[in-house]
Amino acid sequence: MERHTSMLLPLLAAAAGLALALLGGAYRYWCSRMLVSLDAVTRTVRQLERGEPVELLAEHTGPPQTRELVESVNRIASAAQAVDERNRMLLSDIAHQQRTTLHLLGIRLERLAPHLPAHSGEVHRMITTDLERLRATVSELREASTATASPPVEVDAAAVVRERVAAWADAAAERQLALGAPHTGGRATVVTRAGTLERVMDILLDNAVRMSRPRGAVIVRTTVTGDHVHIRVTDEGPGMTPREREQAVRGGWSGERADGARGGEGWGLGLSIAHMLVASHGGELTLENGPGGRGLAAHIRFPRMPAGGARAGRPPGQPTTPPSTRSTDPVT
Repeated sequence: MERHTSMLLPLLAAAAGLALALLGGAYRYWCSRMLVSLDAVTRTVRQLERGEPVELLAEHTGPPQTRELVESVNRIASAAQAVDERNRMLLSDIAHQQRTTLHLLGIRLERLAPHLPAHSGEVHRMITTDLERLRATVSELREASTATASPPVEVDAAAVVRERVAAWADAAAERQLALGAPHTGGRATVVTRAGTLERVMDILLDNAVRMSRPRGAVIVRTTVTGDHVHIRVTDEGPGMTPREREQAVRGGWSGERADGARGGEGWGLGLSIAHMLVASHGGELTLENGPGGRGLAAHIRFPRMPAGGARAGRPPGQPTTPPSTRSTDPVT
C-alpha cells in the first residue's frame, strides 16, 4: 500500500502542476485579450476626442462588463457620426443657398456700375471687394462641409508644400516677398483625404502673403522628427496676441484687434477651417509668434506614415481604411 501511495504522489503532483500550468496559460491568454479589448476601446475614445473619423469596434464575446462597455462606446460613436453628418449637410445647404444669393447680387452690382456717378467709383469698388470676400468665405464653408466625404490616401507632404509654394510664387512676387520652402528630415508621408493638405496650405499661404509687409519673407519649412511631419509657415506680418491666436483657430474672431483696429485684410474663417481640417486627420494646427516675436508662425503637425508601416505597400493615391467603418480589432 505504501509502495502504491509513493508511486501515486509524483503522478498527482505532476497532474496538479500541469493543471496549474494550463490555468496559468489560460489566465495569461484571457488577460492579453482583455488588454487588446481595452486598447481598441481607448483608441476609439481618443478618435472621438480629436474629432477624427471613428472606426466602430468589432463584435465581442467577452465578459458582460466588457460587452456593455464596447456597446456603449459604439453607440456614442454612432451618435457622434450622425450628428457630424447632419451638421455637414446643413453647412453645405447654407453655403449653397448663400452662393446663389451672392452670385445674383454680383450680377446686379455689375449692371449698376455704368449708372453710378463718377464720385461713387470708390464705394462701388469697396462693395465689390467685400462681395468677393463673402464669396471666398462661402467657398470655404462648402469645402469644409465636404472635408470628411472622401477616403484618406497617403500624401507626400513635402511634395504638396513645394507645389503650393510654386502656385503662390506670383502672388508673393507682386508684394516683393521672398518665398522659400526648405525640407529636412527625409520621407514626409502623411495620411489625409485627397486635396485636404492642399487646401490647408492655400489658406495658410494666402494669409501669410497678404499679411506680410512688402519686401519681407514667407518661409514654409517641412521637417520630419520621429513619428511626426511638421510644416511651419512663417510670415513677417503684424502677428497676433495669444487671445487672437486662440480665437482665430476656434472661429470666434473676425480680425478685430484689441485696440479696435483690424488686422490688415483680416483672417476671416480660413484659419478655423484649416484647424478643423488638420484636426479631422489626427493632426494639430497651432499659431505661434514668428522668430524674434515678429509675425506669425502657423505650425502643422501630422502623424508620419512610416516606410515599413502597415499601409506603406499601398500605391500612392489608393484609399486606406475608409472612415466610419467597423474595426476588425478583436474585442473580447
